[in-house]
Amino acid sequence: MTAAESTAMALLSGISLPWSLPLTLVVYAVVVAAAVWIYRDARARGSRYAVVWGLSTLVFTILPVLAYLYLHRDAGPAR
Repeated sequence: MTAAESTAMALLSGISLPWSLPLTLVVYAVVVAAAVWIYRDARARGSRYAVVWGLSTLVFTILPVLAYLYLHRDAGPAR
């Protein structure tokens, strides 16, 4: 039995991984905060795609954050 199979069997048999509701809520809160920050920053910079940036952060989490930071690294803080 492989490690993936044993993990799947443990999950199916009711033994959960060490993950809790508070930790899940913290992760969701960080993602929502990042999406709001990116939306507000893009809007302050005059981007026509501020909503797209914010929604893509909610859906794809880390990739839009990294892309946004990379694309705006030379622009400095929004005014």
